[in-house]
Amino acid sequence: MKKILAMLSIAAILPLGAHAEFVGEGSTPALTTVAKALQAADDSRVMLEGNIVRQIDHKHYEFKDASGTAKVEIDSKYLPAEKFTAQSKVRLQGKVDKEFSGSKIDVKQVEILK
Repeated sequence: MKKILAMLSIAAILPLGAHAEFVGEGSTPALTTVAKALQAADDSRVMLEGNIVRQIDHKHYEFKDASGTAKVEIDSKYLPAEKFTAQSKVRLQGKVDKEFSGSKIDVKQVEILK
């Protein structure tokens, strides 16, 4: 029992894992289009502006900008708390995911533009 209490005491003192991110040139992908993103290499970081026009399934959506449409995957933890519609302009940041069935964008940030 004393060992467990000692371990818990030590765990309470140690800081929880803190994560920082690089800020500077190359840290934020440049704004691009769907057409260019779909031609980019696998795992390329992209930032897109346009509209999420429909939900395909639980975490897959159709995204559209002036250059075309793309399938995007957005985990619910990355969706904004604020409701949005197909008419809401959004900015997506994520990575290109090349698969045998085609390319999609794995989204890690969704921002509703005002």
